[in-house]
Amino acid sequence: MMRDSKRTRSAPPREPLEMTEDMTPRSKRRKFVPFGEGAVLPEEMLTEVFLRLPIKSILRFRAACHSRYAMLSSQEFCQLYITRTEAMPPQPKLLFISPTANFNSTAVYTCSPSKPIDDLLFTLDDVRGNYVEVAPSPCHGLTLLYNAVAPAYYVFNATTRAITRLPPYQDVIHATAGVGFDARTKEFKVVRLFGGKSHEIHSVKCEIFILGGEEGDHWRPTAGGVPFRFCSFALSAIRNAVANKLQPVFVNGFLHWLINPSFLLKAPRAAIISFSLTDETFRWIRSPPFEVSRVHLAELDDQLCMVRDLRNGLPTGSMFEIWRLNDYNSGDWSLDYRIGLTGNLPRDLLEPRIVKVIGSFGSYRSSKKIIIATSKHKVCAYDPVSRTLETIVSIMETCSAYQNEKSDIRFSSFTKSFTPVHRTRKEIGFSTPLSKATKEILLRLPAESILKLELVCKQWRGLIKNEGFVHAYFEHKNMDRRPKIMLVGKGSEKSVFNFIPLSKWLQEANLGTMFLDKKVVCSKPCHGLNLVSIEMKDYLFNPCTGYRMIYWNRDHQLYQEWSNLSSDRCKDYNPFVVGNKNVGMGFCQVTQSHAVVGIFYYWKNYESRQYYLTCFMWSCSSQGQPLPDPPLPVNDMPPVSLDGVLYWMSEPRLGQSYERAIVFFNIAAKIFDVIPCPSCIAIWDSRNPCHAFVVELQGMLCAVLSNPVADKLDIWKWDHGLWSIAYAINLKFWLDYSLATNVVVPLAVDPIDGKVLLNTRRKLGLYNPCKQTIENLLALDQASQQQNPGVNRNFHIARCQDVPKKFSQWKLSLAPCEKFANPSSASSGKNPFYSRDQSKELNSVSQKIMPLVPMLYEEGLAYYPTTPKLRVLCD
Repeated sequence: MMRDSKRTRSAPPREPLEMTEDMTPRSKRRKFVPFGEGAVLPEEMLTEVFLRLPIKSILRFRAACHSRYAMLSSQEFCQLYITRTEAMPPQPKLLFISPTANFNSTAVYTCSPSKPIDDLLFTLDDVRGNYVEVAPSPCHGLTLLYNAVAPAYYVFNATTRAITRLPPYQDVIHATAGVGFDARTKEFKVVRLFGGKSHEIHSVKCEIFILGGEEGDHWRPTAGGVPFRFCSFALSAIRNAVANKLQPVFVNGFLHWLINPSFLLKAPRAAIISFSLTDETFRWIRSPPFEVSRVHLAELDDQLCMVRDLRNGLPTGSMFEIWRLNDYNSGDWSLDYRIGLTGNLPRDLLEPRIVKVIGSFGSYRSSKKIIIATSKHKVCAYDPVSRTLETIVSIMETCSAYQNEKSDIRFSSFTKSFTPVHRTRKEIGFSTPLSKATKEILLRLPAESILKLELVCKQWRGLIKNEGFVHAYFEHKNMDRRPKIMLVGKGSEKSVFNFIPLSKWLQEANLGTMFLDKKVVCSKPCHGLNLVSIEMKDYLFNPCTGYRMIYWNRDHQLYQEWSNLSSDRCKDYNPFVVGNKNVGMGFCQVTQSHAVVGIFYYWKNYESRQYYLTCFMWSCSSQGQPLPDPPLPVNDMPPVSLDGVLYWMSEPRLGQSYERAIVFFNIAAKIFDVIPCPSCIAIWDSRNPCHAFVVELQGMLCAVLSNPVADKLDIWKWDHGLWSIAYAINLKFWLDYSLATNVVVPLAVDPIDGKVLLNTRRKLGLYNPCKQTIENLLALDQASQQQNPGVNRNFHIARCQDVPKKFSQWKLSLAPCEKFANPSSASSGKNPFYSRDQSKELNSVSQKIMPLVPMLYEEGLAYYPTTPKLRVLCD
């Protein structure tokens, strides 16, 4: 028993000490007890104390000293702790896998009927998207998780919260994997079964990765491969596992895959193909006495079971049957349980698309209960004695992406275990002090320098190409969330375009060769990439690294065939429009990939209000596909991308509707829909000169009403389903930004001083909402006129000279010019969109020399590999 600090003990008499002025009072002096005099608890008593502590405390005590680490990590203590835990009254505990907000990471929770709130175990920052599969039951505490977006496999121990990402493997479309334990070598192995490529001799292959094995960070083929007589069964098992998201089940040293007879020409006698982790050999198991359809495998009481789904949509006659395998050699099966759905909870098991048995809890067979999970995030417990069902866990998801039911469950059984999770050598290398210091240095370098440093050595290249570093670099470079401007100009022989930061443009004098000779429209940055469009092509660029991907206008030839039918089509001379297309780029958070959506007009007539268009989507990780037509025609202004959704303003001059509305497209769901506009924007009249479009400001959807009569921009923001006025930009006294002769687009808002960046494609200016003044950043039209021999040489490039760096308010030296824009006495009030002569004057420049295009960008290393990764993403 430990001593109480308040207790006093009698001490032997000692000679009195002389008091000095420097001596501390006795009541405030710390008593020192020699090492040998303190009470020391026996090891047996300490063991009993530690066995009663929660696992979190055990893990903390391991860090106390070497002796405690050796004691609490020993196999004997771990076995005693698990045995004592299993002897306690049964309390079901489950794991639930859930993506976080915006699908930027994946969280692992523990849930239990005794706790109303789920406990967060840990978060996997590298597991993004909404295509995560988890094994329904662990193997000695180790759970296998598969991220189809990456794609990558992870192994974690929910008890110790240790996790490792398995090394890369051969890239194929269809594959399935499971984790098991080799009782002979005492090793944990991850077995991956996959189909070979068409040009390869072997149609089916099998690889093994040993956690903490001597092979290192490599997958090795199995000793005997997949024998030819098992190939058809293995292919059927692989396709069944991928299509129905059925992970293999580990029982008695074997991994078992279910064979689906629908993938075979002839119904086989075998129902299961098994792989021995000890001998690395395959075998097959006979079918039970029924057709193997709508079934899945499960492990109950260390025995292999097959669950048969006999639901017919009605409580009467709907049931589940659980068959147990009695003998591997003879293939003898017996019916153990029949779960009827006529009780009080029929809907919880009748309505979900997927229902799976994931395990059981209870110490004895009389108190054993079967755990049944559903794809609607509910878990039921079945009592075989009383034959009753009870809902024990119900997860209410708040994310909108969960409204569509998935074809898989996100639950897994929780088993307390101290089984170590061996990290790969690559992870160990990245965790060294030298690697951490190198990472911190690289995070502070520009992107073009990072690309050069890839060639230094293999270790640096591995660090830079690591997904975690790419995301960390993006977050570090854009943590201030302040707008950065880059100018897009004509490229050289090696590149279609040149990109130069505005700060560099203001400092260098000879950049006249960059002026454009064709019309270019640029999007705002989306996860580090920008869409740059010309009439014939669309380019996906990372302006910091030079990475690009080209999307051809596949419908251009069709447009040429229809050109003779569109003679009465009205042309709008808009500097933010290129060709007869409206193309936008968004980011699908579910699949973690960019997508380009194009709406192509082949014919439109504003007098008859008739039009013809098609819609197409290209994904950066897969092939393109046609889309259904939007519910309303859209105008020519570029769309806005926000949280995986693209927004357009509708065109009230076409179609049956005479009101404006906002058309949006959900990239993940691939569906169009409509949301209403503010009432002042929705109302449209052919005699009304106002123009409307959408923009994104401070991460929010905004609707802009451009009034050339009042020379005013009214900006409304969409927040929690309601519209409210955000800005009223008065341009009446600023001739260079007059709405009668310009299309003025708000690009961004400075989060510090609240100034609004305005773009006319001739001028860049900062509007101060408080003072209602504009500061010119750059006069792009004067720059192009200086390079045009036919223009008066008195024009000059409006660069900011001798401006201190500290004066810069926006990143990359976006310092305001010394001169303000010239104010005008009054606005002309003419409509640039409905006057043919005035519209030609909008942002007019020479047909040979065009000004550079300003573009907002985000500094990062985003790119897509030349060969897309093979993966299957299906709900």
